[in-house]
Amino acid sequence: MTLTGLYLIPHGDEILDLPDENSRLMAEKIRHVTDADRSDSFAVISPHSLSLSKNLSVVLSSYLRVNYKLKTGALRKTYVNDRPLAERILLADPDFTESASLIASSGPNSIFPMDFGTAIPLQFFHRKKVSMMGQPRISDREALVRFGRRLYRAIEEYEGSVSLIISADQAHTHSAAGPYGYSPDAEMYDSMVRDAVKTSNLSSLMKIDRDTISRAKPDSYWNMLILHGILMESGISLELDFYYVAVYFGMLLGHGVLPVVSR
Repeated sequence: MTLTGLYLIPHGDEILDLPDENSRLMAEKIRHVTDADRSDSFAVISPHSLSLSKNLSVVLSSYLRVNYKLKTGALRKTYVNDRPLAERILLADPDFTESASLIASSGPNSIFPMDFGTAIPLQFFHRKKVSMMGQPRISDREALVRFGRRLYRAIEEYEGSVSLIISADQAHTHSAAGPYGYSPDAEMYDSMVRDAVKTSNLSSLMKIDRDTISRAKPDSYWNMLILHGILMESGISLELDFYYVAVYFGMLLGHGVLPVVSR
């Protein structure tokens, strides 16, 4: 298998700024599940990367650069883009990526900005090549699941070892103190996600009505459906490692338990 790691990681600044005990525990849990990862490349799908109206974006620049301020410092790094992997992902599902806008120049000045939803989870891994994708917010749920299946197959056909990071925060309306206000749907939504991850069966998320999603305001519902397709295609199971609400939004950590291949 070339997919050597699968992670569902939140991207709130709190997991780097560490303002309270829950954030410190979350960071500790992330380090625990990622510390042994030695994949050649990381593929990341982030809800804060380049967003297209109908397609998933795949960036083909030579380099990816983050310059992001935190309360306790800043992220300033440059990563090499794994262009062969990005090109393979681009071809994984032509119906889904054919009109994606791409940055396809090469050379030392071919640099695309890396969003915080990609950069924050990467801080818990050894620096390697990265392939960056932007989550599509589309209404066709089956297309998202199909892409997840095809993304898994594309990574499996890649020559190097790859870890896939699903960057995802959950509902954003847990508290009236937050920018989106309070909705009881936030806890209901996050409870459904937790149950789905615990059972490694995300099919229930396909049935959540649009009004609930609108009121709960998750930033990564669409990523969760891509993950559903990956699990269906791969036979990988999930383990829920930690969950908490950071004032107004839910952060959940999970990792994939890859099936044992007999030789």
